[in-house]
Order: sequence, then structure tokens, then C-alpha cells
Amino acid sequence: MDNSTFLIFVSALNRYFDTIQYNDDIYDHETRVATLRHVYAETAKYFDQPEQKAAIEAQPARFKAIMRTSSQVVVYCWPKCSLDVMVAVSVYFVHIVLLDDSTNNPSPLMLTFGNDLIKGEPQKHPFWSLMNAHLSKFLSYYGGFCSLAILRSTFDYFQGCWVEQHNFHGYPGSEYFPGFLRRLNGLGGICGGSLFPRDDFDEDALFPQIATAIAELEIPVAFINDLMSFYKEYGNPRDEVNLVSNWCTTEGLSISESFERLTNETCRGSKRVMDVLNGLNDKDPKISETIHAFIHGYVTWHFCDERFRFKEAYERCGDSPEELKFRRYYEKAMAIGTIDFKEWAMAEMNGIADGDTNGIHDMEAEDLTNGVSHGLDNGELLNLYAAPMVAK
Repeated sequence: MDNSTFLIFVSALNRYFDTIQYNDDIYDHETRVATLRHVYAETAKYFDQPEQKAAIEAQPARFKAIMRTSSQVVVYCWPKCSLDVMVAVSVYFVHIVLLDDSTNNPSPLMLTFGNDLIKGEPQKHPFWSLMNAHLSKFLSYYGGFCSLAILRSTFDYFQGCWVEQHNFHGYPGSEYFPGFLRRLNGLGGICGGSLFPRDDFDEDALFPQIATAIAELEIPVAFINDLMSFYKEYGNPRDEVNLVSNWCTTEGLSISESFERLTNETCRGSKRVMDVLNGLNDKDPKISETIHAFIHGYVTWHFCDERFRFKEAYERCGDSPEELKFRRYYEKAMAIGTIDFKEWAMAEMNGIADGDTNGIHDMEAEDLTNGVSHGLDNGELLNLYAAPMVAK
């Protein structure tokens, strides 16, 4: 990334942080550490059960890197939820990571997916076999509408990964394709739906507000990730198929024009969801508080996760006003959210403590929402699942 593009990037981030008035103040340090420790330990416990251990074939150190990422994003972004709900969301995201970026053609295993689903027959694709075992418990925390949003988003994500396997940007002139793909793989429905467990929110009484929150959050979830991933993905061939590059292909935009569009849409979307929810006289304030905590925690998580290379961006900054402003935002986020994983991710799994990484570090896991392999080489998805998970 050249210097002029870098300045555009940090200026765009500053504009977004100004728009949302970034201030993640939900945790003190001790509470954040304790919550991370609990969510990670319970996530590890789930996957250390005999059935799950038999179903997944992945190097323990690599798998634990995935669980650390999952635990962090949930603790930072779902702080208003109970610990039990956080654990359920974390376990869900581990399954999502296992699916991400596979090059195995799912078509043969998906031929009977619809009929098997309707008839209650075992699914043939290993992802669905493993995910379904968790979904029944996970969805029990939610009312019918939020459960359907979560289920829909799961279907969408699977289909989005299927599309991404083809490394297809869309045909020139196909203006709807980039948005279609980003909605599929953005996980907006799961993020929105899972924020409102039935123990804390009465779906019937708050139905218009919950439906609005899910609708308005769906796109910003993806766009925030795209905006904050731009530096990491710039010029990286592994990240060629993304929203910015797809807009370039389908609409003939330059990278700078496409990124400006992304910046505008990200700022507008995040501001709108808060304006709409804050402007409702009949709203439950917990809804807007939950969305606010999610968005600000999502920013903190991106800043603090090494895979997004914000430390590198911080060190690259010069003395221009925009670069100095970005440095202040970075320092604020790091003071809030930077915690060495050795303080909390020390649960033992398969006889290997997390401190023993065998040379595999957090960099092996990729972020949850941008379609990048989570420390897995292309084609490794089915190798993560043992053969018995595939129905005969």
C-alpha cells in the first residue's frame, strides 16, 4: 500500500470512528479477562467431548487458535448477553470457521440437503452434521423469530462459502452480485439475531424493534469488517474476492472509488441503526444499548486482533493530523482490549495446554467474517472432519 492510499485508509477509519463516537467502556480489565477465561474454557470443554473429538480432525494447537478467536469476538461484541449465551455463540462460530474458505466441492454432498432437512434425515455434508448437533441447544436460548434469523444466516453463510470457492467477482454490469454475496457471507443475521436471547428480550412485546435492529445491523456488520480489513487485504492474493474488488469488477470503479463508497456506506449504516433505535419513543433502551455495545466492541476486537495488522499501521503513521488522530484511536482501543491470551486461554484440550503451541500462533486463525481461511490451507475443510461424520 503506497503512502497516499495509506492516508486515505486512516482518514476513512477516523471518519468512521468519529461517526460512531467510538468509546468501548463496557468492561473493566478484570471483568474482561474473567469473561474471556470462562467463555474459552467452556468452548474448549464442548469440543473436548467424545463425539466432537471424533468428528474433528485438526491439529490441537491450530484448533485452539480458532477457539481463541471465537471467544474473543464473542466476549468483545456480545457483552450484554449472559455467559451461557456467549459460550453458545462462541461454539457456533468455531463451526463457522471450520467451514470457511474450503475448496472442496460441496455439490455431491448437498444433492439431498433439502429433502433430508424436511424429512429429518441425517445430513451428508460434515459441516451440517456437526453444526446441527449444536444448533438445537443454541437456538433454545432464543424466540422463534431470532432463531429463524440465526438459521437463515447459517444457510446463507454456507451458500456464500460455496460461491467464494469459484473466486468469482461477478460479471461486468452485474451490480447486484457484490451485495448479494456480501449478504450471504456477512453473518449479519446471526449477529443480529443472537443479540436478543429470550430471557432478556420479549420477542412479542418488542417485535418491531428487534426486527428493525436485525435488519439495520445486517449490512453494517459486513461493512465494518470490510473497512477495517482493507489494510490487511490490500494487495493480498488470498483476499482478491472481496466487496471492494467486486464493485471494481462489476461497476468499473477504481479501488479508491470503491473504497470511498465502502466508507460512505459503513458510516451511514452504523449511524442509521443507532438513530433509528434511539428515535423510537416506544423502544426498550436495552436494544439500543445492546447494538451500541456490539458495534463498539466489534471495532475494539478488530483493533486488538493481530491479523488485521493495526500495530503495523500504527507504526507506519507519520505526523500528519489524520495519522496522529488514528494513533490516538489505536492507543485507546489497545488500552481497552489488549490482553495476552496466556491470561485467559489456558484450558487443556486433548492433553495439550494452550501455552504449548508447537510453533502455531494466533496468526493461524483468520477473522470470522471476511471469507478468509482461518489458518487452514485451501482444501482442508473435509480433513477437519473425521469420515464417520459423512452420512452413508
